[in-house]
Amino acid sequence: MSDIRLDGRSLTPRQLTAIAEGARPVLDATARARMAAGVRTGDWLAQKWSWLVGGEPPAEPAERVRRFILGHCAGVGPPLAQPMVRALIAARVNVLACGFSGVRPEIADALLQLLDGPLPWIPSQGSVGTAGSPTLAHVAQVLCGLGGRVWGDSGPVASEVRAVEVTEKEALALVNGDSLTAAWAGLVVARSRRLLEAAEAACALTFEVVRADLRCLDAEAMQERRHPGPIAVAERLRLRLSGSELCYEGRTPDPFSIRCAPAVLGAAWEVLEFVETVVERELNAAVDNPLMFGDRTVEAGNFHSAAAAMAMDQLKIALTQVASISERRTFRLTYGQLSGLPSFLVPSTGLNSGLMLAQYTTASLVSEMKGLSHPASVDSIPSVQHREDHASMGPIAGRTAWDCTETLADVLAIELMCASQGLEFHMDEGKQASRDSMLTHARVRSLVRRWTEDRVLHPDLKALGTAVRGGVFS
Repeated sequence: MSDIRLDGRSLTPRQLTAIAEGARPVLDATARARMAAGVRTGDWLAQKWSWLVGGEPPAEPAERVRRFILGHCAGVGPPLAQPMVRALIAARVNVLACGFSGVRPEIADALLQLLDGPLPWIPSQGSVGTAGSPTLAHVAQVLCGLGGRVWGDSGPVASEVRAVEVTEKEALALVNGDSLTAAWAGLVVARSRRLLEAAEAACALTFEVVRADLRCLDAEAMQERRHPGPIAVAERLRLRLSGSELCYEGRTPDPFSIRCAPAVLGAAWEVLEFVETVVERELNAAVDNPLMFGDRTVEAGNFHSAAAAMAMDQLKIALTQVASISERRTFRLTYGQLSGLPSFLVPSTGLNSGLMLAQYTTASLVSEMKGLSHPASVDSIPSVQHREDHASMGPIAGRTAWDCTETLADVLAIELMCASQGLEFHMDEGKQASRDSMLTHARVRSLVRRWTEDRVLHPDLKALGTAVRGGVFS
């Protein structure tokens, strides 16, 4: 993959995910020139000290920088995963690349050099999604040689990264703003696209197993639904099921988990499209303070991540809906009186539990997602002696949205496993599924073998969940 150029204008969730997974970002030449032209020096921390901290600031600029950065290193909790650290640093560099932070391009270069490793070891909790970010401060601590930890072979070790000297304005820009929410959001959006594509593949396979009535995908009926998401999902499902000998029109109408699949998946796609627009704006925005516009200095509120926080909360709800309807289909697949197949999808029920525990697990996962989808952005607790009296809680929204994608991947993996198992009973009778369904089935079987008698289920679930996350079913 070629280098990904960070220009403060065009970073996408897909590109951010590629960086998280190892692609190399570089500072764009135009952004470099824009940053160089916008460099500002001065006693910025001294000016802010009286109302940020109170009392007289240290006399030396270097000491003000040191105390400011170290005083913000207040993160707690488990560390951010290394791919997330890469995404966070790239997202912050893209903010600086906008050219309104008064920061030298050499600082962006130094941040990007951190991606060559070892990466900073950063506590994942403590940021509220507004101004000073403990998460970013832990990156700045390593960058500026003020201690901190980096990832070693077996855990965190003391940082030996060569120190970078920064100005007072650069210290502010390294810490100020909610790039953590933007980074979470970028990864969540890219992952969610993979998951919704996998959800359609799983849904189509289940349609085959339950021999669904295809009238629920009727083009004219969908057109009168008016929403573009369900119309598009129904069309794709019709294409996926083209040539199937199992699905047909004219049966007794199916339960809602089958019949309403286009409505639910389509609505989720519409949410994702909206959220992706919000997130792309957030990734390419000057989320810093103060901002420099020529000779003007503007103290605004661009650091507040309300838009991304609310978008993440909305997407969590959509993903939970997708998980919920998937679980209902898995339940039908494993319940013989509803599927017409052997209970728990093994012919020797009674001697074997079959896939009974797979549905058991997915019920637990969906219940967990319902808790995760509680909106973080509805909460706010004042801080900094009421000067920062409203917060977005965007990092929490982003982190729990990521947790929802992790959980949904396993829910969909279980539906794919059960549907593949169920399809084989029809195949044994000589029935032909669609070409697309057979391809999905083959992908499942390339990872896990058919269930004939009880064995440890965990490795199969892990393998399929990893494949769903990686886009194998996209």
